Amino acid sequence: MNPQTALPKPSAQIAVMCFNALDRSLWLAVVRARQFNSTSPHPRDFNNKGFYTHKQCKFHPSAPHVQECIPRVLAPKATNEERVGEMEALRNLPLVPGLEKGQPSDGERITITNTMKDKMKRREFRQKNQECSTPGRQARRRRKDDQYQNAKWESSGRKILKKTYDKLFDVLSRGNMPEGICYLKERLDTLNKETSLEPIHIGFLGRTGAGKTSLLNAIIGKKLFLPVSGNQTCTSCIVQVKGSQSDQYEATIHLLSEGEWRDELKKLVAVLQRNGDDEEEDSTDECVSDATKKLQALYGVGAEKESYEALLRARLKVTIPPRRTISFRKNEAKEFSQALKPYIRVEDNPTIPIWPLIKYVELALPGSEMVPEGITFIDIPGTGDSNRNRDEMWKQNIDKCSVIWIISDIERCKGERVQQILLNEAINAYLAGNCTDIAMVVTKSDKLDLDEYKSENPQTEVNNEHDAILERNRSVKKNKGQSIREKLKRRLPPDSEVISKDKLVYTASATEFWNAKYLNQEETEIPELRNYIRKLFMREKKRLVTEYVNEISSILLLAENIGSSEQHLEQHFRESGIKGFVNRQINTLREKIERCFTEIEQPLCDGVVAARRSRANRVSQLLTRENGYKGFHKTLRAVCMNNGVYASKTFARIDFNEDLARSIYEKIGSSFGSIFRTQRATRSTLWLQLEEFKTKVQEEIDGIARACRIPNDNGKISTFIHEIDVILLKLKKDILQEKTVIYWTLSLSIQSDLRKHYEVASRISGPKSCDRMKTILREGIEQEVNNNMFEKAISKMKDCFKELKEKILGNLKKETSVVLKLLLLQQEQLAVPLPDIEEECRKIQQLRLTLQQDKNEK
Repeated sequence: MNPQTALPKPSAQIAVMCFNALDRSLWLAVVRARQFNSTSPHPRDFNNKGFYTHKQCKFHPSAPHVQECIPRVLAPKATNEERVGEMEALRNLPLVPGLEKGQPSDGERITITNTMKDKMKRREFRQKNQECSTPGRQARRRRKDDQYQNAKWESSGRKILKKTYDKLFDVLSRGNMPEGICYLKERLDTLNKETSLEPIHIGFLGRTGAGKTSLLNAIIGKKLFLPVSGNQTCTSCIVQVKGSQSDQYEATIHLLSEGEWRDELKKLVAVLQRNGDDEEEDSTDECVSDATKKLQALYGVGAEKESYEALLRARLKVTIPPRRTISFRKNEAKEFSQALKPYIRVEDNPTIPIWPLIKYVELALPGSEMVPEGITFIDIPGTGDSNRNRDEMWKQNIDKCSVIWIISDIERCKGERVQQILLNEAINAYLAGNCTDIAMVVTKSDKLDLDEYKSENPQTEVNNEHDAILERNRSVKKNKGQSIREKLKRRLPPDSEVISKDKLVYTASATEFWNAKYLNQEETEIPELRNYIRKLFMREKKRLVTEYVNEISSILLLAENIGSSEQHLEQHFRESGIKGFVNRQINTLREKIERCFTEIEQPLCDGVVAARRSRANRVSQLLTRENGYKGFHKTLRAVCMNNGVYASKTFARIDFNEDLARSIYEKIGSSFGSIFRTQRATRSTLWLQLEEFKTKVQEEIDGIARACRIPNDNGKISTFIHEIDVILLKLKKDILQEKTVIYWTLSLSIQSDLRKHYEVASRISGPKSCDRMKTILREGIEQEVNNNMFEKAISKMKDCFKELKEKILGNLKKETSVVLKLLLLQQEQLAVPLPDIEEECRKIQQLRLTLQQDKNEK
């Protein structure tokens, strides 16, 4: 049966698509009539014979109303975006011969003959070949293929793991099983509970108004996805944007817990307390204004005058969900943006005045090439938050980012203090967190007054806005790039990849990306940033999938090789002394790790000397304000109430503890980075010592196998070698978490020593209270320095290094010992024989081989 269609009524604009009723595998786009005005049809508008049946359309008897017939062949799973793109590309194709001729009678349908179908297919084939010849299209197709393959490999691994879990877990959970089976069961259970791989985080770090939201909207290709601030105030909450498999836009707003809100409420009331003797009382004080807005939003006008106890009894203007989360979904980006706006922007008359309680926001949009599932963009506002819990989350989100972009608009990028604070935070994340790359993105690069620019740069010959923008961009990238590189060299190992990379600064314009008034899209550098993200995602996703498959393979091999009847192999292992060899290598590793960690001891001592020498200047900088002290009285009290840390919109981020430790951090940066680096490992790198341990143990196992003439593909030999890889991989993840704790030991130790002085200063009121708080802090800091505050801090850091060393060695000894015991178990020692998983092992090894071949090919 040939698919057929009818000519629509001229008053209804339609791109009619017929499908083959026999196999429904092809879409045949047929008619677009002249002067038609309605929307394109949906596949549901076709009946089971392929006739268009939309209620607004009737068959029209006059064929001359047909302007053109557009051939179309499309897979049923094509996205709407692809359909629209193809229709645009096919718009100007010539008519299919025959359709423009003839005058069918009333109600007669035009039949698409087999000959016409062949012509359509040939034209479609030529069109596709033409498109494939474009380098950009080829690159996009390769990215989609790679993305699909990664998802397919991960899914295959999960299916194999699930099948193995279902077979083994009940048996492994029975009693009377030998020692070590619990280790196997726990690892299998942990892997099975991992529903997704760790996402790749990209942080947008910048002050309110820097253009983070507009930049993020441009990168994901949704102009109105996140509502921009405009003249409104941002709530300063963290916004996480990720891709999902859903076809809707989803939002989850997480609120402060009841305990967290009570803690903040107490501080807000304390900030608003007015004593007749306070000299600097000012209704425009930032802390007072912020506290007033929050209380009025939640409790109503006049709440700022109430006591803490009265507010606890008062009823909130908003209803708090029991689970302290709010969720909603929308089909369209614009509709979603409007629904989201009250939660991340402070409005004058908010319809949903819940913003003071918001902790962070999670957004999920339908998966696309730019936001595939597994990548998360984090909009990190300003320089932290006045709320302790949100501020801790601010730091945690910075530390978990793989990439940090410091966002600054073109008019503020020169010498702004906030930029230096944000760059310091990014460097800290590079040293202490997961960050492997740092860059600055200068936004709003289109904002330029040509006459003013020519006046300020008379030596530059530019005749129009386009040339002036590009010239200024080159200058900004050169100057800011040099400045950032010098800063990185002072804090990081000299051969760090981030220092040697070509580009540290991008100049972007979201406005020009959408409007193209002066710049084309390439010149806005949004496509370049997109390409960077794609490459990062594909590289990291492949690594994560490979590690995941290797871990599954390891646990399956271990399970398959438990309880075999190879008694001669057990004898060879025992006689070879492999257990003693592993223990000796662990002792050798102990010495190497100690030498590795010794590298930081001298920089720590030098840092203490520098910190003692610079403390007077540091304290003076902390307590002195170049632009006057108006508003500083309340801010200083807020700093003391938060144990030395406060995120101020006026005075930027204030952290007394980190500033006092800064001289030590500057001295140890290079050594600390060298110890924990995973890129370009050197002799002082911890990871290199672990790799050498792994190599020697695996070589010894190979040697035992050769000496005893054991085949290379013996299951127990392969399993032990593979297990050493996985044990080291797990250790690497633990080390990355521990290094964050170690790095922040210095500032936390100083904060602990100064806490009692912060508490005393926070209770000061009356005449000259600001001066009295400063005096208490100066004297308190001096007292603690004399009590060896800096020496105690570095001692705690050294203790953390020792604990890490013992944890590494302990885990290695324990896990290698358990694996050896499991591999040497005999069949009769098992209470119940383990189910056969030979098929699952074969499939996972085949998947591992596929991943390895793909890596070698690229």
